[in-house]
Amino acid sequence: MKRILTLTFAVVLTCAWGGAAAHAQPTSLQQEVNQVLADYPGGVQTGPAEVTWNDGDVILTLRSEQSSTYGTDASTSVGSCATGYFCGFSSMNLTGSKISFSSCTAPNLVAPLGSPVRSIANARSSGNVLAFNGGSPVLSVSANSFVNNNLTITRLGC
Repeated sequence: MKRILTLTFAVVLTCAWGGAAAHAQPTSLQQEVNQVLADYPGGVQTGPAEVTWNDGDVILTLRSEQSSTYGTDASTSVGSCATGYFCGFSSMNLTGSKISFSSCTAPNLVAPLGSPVRSIANARSSGNVLAFNGGSPVLSVSANSFVNNNLTITRLGC
């Protein structure tokens, strides 16, 4: 709970001062990871391009321009969005950096993605995922599907 509050507080502070944190243009993926960790306290680097909060409830996977797509395997049900998660991507068609959520009750703010959400995957077996702009739902994604969008999305929920 402390980690959720820390992440929520950091994102609320960032939004109050002018929107999502603008990540500096790093020269390496590690520098980008370092910037995310500085901007959103409470995260832990869990891979070369991955930061995790709340024991895996929130996972940010960064992709460089050279490697902006993901493969699929048996553990994913919608693109690279793992079964049981719902994900926001920085590019259309489930490409670019990805932020994954497993909890429907957490704030699920997308600011750590560092760019607008351009596609959303719902890899849950039932129920819709809602995309919000502030407190208002602006998009719904049914189970085991994805949508591309050009809307302003601030958080995801279900």
